[in-house]
Amino acid sequence: MSERLSGEHELEAILDKVRKAHGPDFPHEPHAPPKHSWALEGLTGALAVLREDAVLLVNMRWQSLALARGPWRHLAEGGREDGPALLTLRSVGAAAARQLDGLPPDALCVSRFSYAGGHQQMEVRVCRLGATLTPPVVLVLARDITEQARAEEALERERRALAEREHLRMLSEQASGIAHDLGSLLVAMKLRLEMLQLNAPRAGAPTAHVDTLLRIVEDATTRLTRLRDFARRGPESPVEPVQLADVVRDAVEIARGELETRAAREGLALSLDVEVPRLPLVESSAADLRCVFLNLLRNARDAMPRGGTLRVRGHAANGFAVVTVEDEGTGIPEEHLRSIFQPFFTTKGKNGTGLGLSMASEVVTRAHGSITAANRPEGGAIFTLALPVRAAKSSRGLAPVYRSG
Repeated sequence: MSERLSGEHELEAILDKVRKAHGPDFPHEPHAPPKHSWALEGLTGALAVLREDAVLLVNMRWQSLALARGPWRHLAEGGREDGPALLTLRSVGAAAARQLDGLPPDALCVSRFSYAGGHQQMEVRVCRLGATLTPPVVLVLARDITEQARAEEALERERRALAEREHLRMLSEQASGIAHDLGSLLVAMKLRLEMLQLNAPRAGAPTAHVDTLLRIVEDATTRLTRLRDFARRGPESPVEPVQLADVVRDAVEIARGELETRAAREGLALSLDVEVPRLPLVESSAADLRCVFLNLLRNARDAMPRGGTLRVRGHAANGFAVVTVEDEGTGIPEEHLRSIFQPFFTTKGKNGTGLGLSMASEVVTRAHGSITAANRPEGGAIFTLALPVRAAKSSRGLAPVYRSG
């Protein structure tokens, strides 16, 4: 039996009990205090009989619930509070009863209210006691459903978690096939680039662009391998000593071409200001970290529709190698700061997948580090990546600062 049908049957039984105990009509006593009726005891909820705003009959449960701390607020869809604050339980009953206006005589209305600062919830059911009574007499049944509401919230969280896990499972299956196909294409591309690299010195052509392209292909191949392993629940990325200055340099050189191309196409003044010293080594995957910084640089570029300067800085502090990526763009809405690293969360609409920053967070977490996002006081956003350094002996012989403009 559904919850609605169960509630209708229960109210019908209560209606019969009230009619048998008090007859077909009720006196109109707006100025008299409500009468307590033993006929209304033995019910699981708080019950009252109202005529307009006057309370005619109540049971003891109604009297005890009326002592609960307010104010009472109506709960709309999704648990959002709306409407005025109601200071008494009688006001709640009267507000719920007004929902019957214009409805058929046998209509039943169910609504929810919160009280005690929103920590507790109450369900209110209302129906008319008789179709011919004027003014109408309304039966109000109120229940404390705080535990039920918490169980419903827990069930909804579990439902969302199950849906997300199913989504991830389907993505894993698709990712495995896509990674295989793209991997084959990258192998063919790498072979041809290696042939160009061998022929370039004899032809007197510069090899810098070919070297960069080879690095891009190698990183893409590595990432596809990680993706395929993840889809198959394979091993994680191998850990190696990594110099963040080298990783940042490679990511900047890859991003520079995209930045300059966009600036030329859109007529914007976009510039890179990079100053990262040789830092103590960290333990992670260089290919994975290059993808992290490349994603941060691309996000910073997309966040500056009117141009500006993209700054990258690095330093060592308290046993961590720290790199920051700043932009002069639109910033991050405050309500999104806590969600920005969650899978599938994106502010780019159809132009974003919501996976870039979540994958970046996963890479950094595997290295026992942290990545945070904040808004700059001057405008724009700043992302801070901190990774624990290796043993002190690994930081000897540091080379000069890497700068790029």
